[in-house]
Amino acid sequence: MSDNLEITSGGAIAIDSSMVREIGRGLGQVGRHLEDAADLARRARATIVQAPALAAAVGTGGIDACAQRLMTLAEQTRMHAHGTEMMADTFELVELRTRQSALSVHRPDEALALQGRIDQLIAGDPDIEKRADMLVAAWQQTRFDGTGDQPLDALLWHPGSGPMLGPLGAGTIGGTMLAVSQMIARHGQGLLPYGSKPTGEAPPVRVTPVSTGTTKPPTGVRDSLSRIPYDATGQVVVEKYTMENGETRFMAYMDGTRASTWWTEDPWDMGSNWDMWVDRDKAASQVALQKALEQAGAKPGDTVGLVGYSQGAGIASVTAMEGVYKVDVVITAGNPVEPSLGPDQTLVELRHQGDIVSNLAGGGSSGGTGSTGSFTAHADVGGMLPIAAHGFEAYLDTAAQVDASGDPRVDDLNESFFEELGQAVEVETTEYLAERPDV
Repeated sequence: MSDNLEITSGGAIAIDSSMVREIGRGLGQVGRHLEDAADLARRARATIVQAPALAAAVGTGGIDACAQRLMTLAEQTRMHAHGTEMMADTFELVELRTRQSALSVHRPDEALALQGRIDQLIAGDPDIEKRADMLVAAWQQTRFDGTGDQPLDALLWHPGSGPMLGPLGAGTIGGTMLAVSQMIARHGQGLLPYGSKPTGEAPPVRVTPVSTGTTKPPTGVRDSLSRIPYDATGQVVVEKYTMENGETRFMAYMDGTRASTWWTEDPWDMGSNWDMWVDRDKAASQVALQKALEQAGAKPGDTVGLVGYSQGAGIASVTAMEGVYKVDVVITAGNPVEPSLGPDQTLVELRHQGDIVSNLAGGGSSGGTGSTGSFTAHADVGGMLPIAAHGFEAYLDTAAQVDASGDPRVDDLNESFFEELGQAVEVETTEYLAERPDV
């Protein structure tokens, strides 16, 4: 894994608690096997000393040392197993509290149902709350690293006349973005709690196919991101997969914001950002994705995978939670929101240190979300401008590092998802252009 890449299970959780608990159980089994081996060695010694001639010939000192060494290893392994179980309990408490908070807004009964397990964990370990609080506090201290200290000379310095912002000085934009990110985190605006669905009427959108063809299934995270129609005519690409058994499934790829003004002809504008992120209304860009999927043949309940960059990542998040389709995998880069996904949905997030768009998610979920195979890849990509960390090419580079990381969660994604896509007998691809008809 690259020095500037870190893969976690999301938020403060390095590895999903169930995985950590499985490691602890495995260590416990190893400890018991070592104890059994030490016991066998002691029994062998006892047998040998019953035959003086044999004892004199082979000796018992080596067996004694072996038995003692095995017992020492068994004790050390038991200690590590106990520490790992404590870590699993701590991670689980953070995960449960995070999930409970996300459920409390729209599904309070489900949130309350988690309290029993939370109480059980706390009752079993008087120090677990302190460890959980420290874990989250450490994550909170670092989740916006790089936002307030980005070099701004290239943006703020006008050739021949010096600083454009006068007494405000360098660092103003970075510092402002840091303050905004922290404010968003406090209010939770970037988190989509369980049960969240966009409200209001669907805005009018016209969706037209601009190119069609066939392709091969993606083979990894970078290959998936590269299919986003960045700098293309359309904003959405939909792939229809026909599997060997005749069933169909779909993949959709969404670009990021294209117009920096509001409610333009292009639905991928700041108006859609506002509708989706601030008002939680139906955004024209998300409606466009739905229409593109319908035109490609997707029906409610069909299996759909979603890949999005920037605004497209937000669209993927909202669509995955809406429940119209069976969304099994969501891959996002520079996501301005953090979805709350179910245990049967895998979330793959790419987030860059100092990415002012990604920071709109408020650092994401403190306890992660989605299936046990979900993960977040954090990278420090540097750059001279505040927006550099949000660059699409930079995210493609990070995706390539993820593919080459050897992380077991990435391996699981390859085996459970990309290899399954690879079994398709045909992949039809269509690029769609969306427009607001009355602008």
